[in-house]
Amino acid sequence: MTDKAKQLIIDFKNIGWQTPNLYERLFELTTNSTDTFYFATEYLKSFDKNATIFNDILSYIDKSQFADLISSALDILKKQKNENAESVIEYASLQFPELLHNYLELIFDLKPNESTYYADYPWRNLVSDRIQFFKAKLISSETNITDKQKLFRCLLETRNLETINFAYDYALTNKLFDNENSEEYLVAHLELVGFTKRNDNIENYCQSITRHFIFNNNYFSDDRPIHTNKKQHPTWNLEADKTKYKFGGILQNDDKNPFIHLVTFDEIPSGLKISGLSSLTLGMHIRELNEWGVVFYQHDNFGKPSKIGETKEIENYSDLPIKETEICLAETPNRWTFQNWGCSNSRENLFRLGGEPTWIQSAEVLVCPISNEKMDFLLQLDTDLPDIENGEVYFGSGGICYAFWCDKTKVSGYIMQCT
Repeated sequence: MTDKAKQLIIDFKNIGWQTPNLYERLFELTTNSTDTFYFATEYLKSFDKNATIFNDILSYIDKSQFADLISSALDILKKQKNENAESVIEYASLQFPELLHNYLELIFDLKPNESTYYADYPWRNLVSDRIQFFKAKLISSETNITDKQKLFRCLLETRNLETINFAYDYALTNKLFDNENSEEYLVAHLELVGFTKRNDNIENYCQSITRHFIFNNNYFSDDRPIHTNKKQHPTWNLEADKTKYKFGGILQNDDKNPFIHLVTFDEIPSGLKISGLSSLTLGMHIRELNEWGVVFYQHDNFGKPSKIGETKEIENYSDLPIKETEICLAETPNRWTFQNWGCSNSRENLFRLGGEPTWIQSAEVLVCPISNEKMDFLLQLDTDLPDIENGEVYFGSGGICYAFWCDKTKVSGYIMQCT
């Protein structure tokens, strides 16, 4: 049953990256859960240095098998440092954080992935009755300042509003971080987990729904390696709804600074924080976005956008509009509710409506230029979209475009982040 998986492990042990058809053979294993789990388990036992093929295979491990892999990884980490064991914790905290919750006291002591931005992810969505231990540890006089700072971040990751208010108030009152503007610094932490401050209240700035954009099979070029193409990863193959939406094209042609069309929702998808409109058209000046970093648009009663402020002169960017097509939406399974740009490593579908942004850098929640209030996150577009001349559309040097919405003023805003 596991002959192919065994042989691939043997070959990789002997000749490493020179293994013939390495990725083709790796992804062939994913059609059989036993083969997939065998490869992951044997790789974890055999290697302590991480390689992308191990991270790749983790997206195909069943939930019950992932639980066994976590147990093995923690047993290894009790004895010694191991990059692959840490990767198991990293990817579990994104895909199945609930599987880590019985081990959080151990994980806090072992500190896998210490000093990385995802070190505190295992606390994601921790249920209320398990939070109390870590709240007590935060306020204990026996806990050192470094651990208190970590506990603050861990409690924010629970996304439990009462817990977030508790951690925020404790950190502010006790000056937990040595920062000149403590409140601004703490809000920056809030925004990394989907919350912000509006009118002195901590509120969620994300939509209650999460959907993935699903594209036609021939929309993206097939010239990429199998592990980074737009067909392999499970998030490219989610079950799509039947409703189609116009995507890409031009709203207003301008050779120097085209007003490009992103997407039109002829009917507003249920669950979005958008009221008073029967349809919504989203578009922006991509060259201006890349040159200046942020653009805003006022929407009329029909949901059509017009730019707020003068169109600015563009010196360094010549991006073309996105190639026109139709997209569908797919309900996002719990496994892919949380995604991370770095951890996805160009494998995953990061074209998303709602949910939380997959920030590349620090969170940047836009402020509406009319209401002067923090806006709600609406959607994000990854880079590498085909343009109208079959080139590629880049946000910055190859990042993500984030769209925000102020329902009070019917204003959309856009920023982009890249490395």
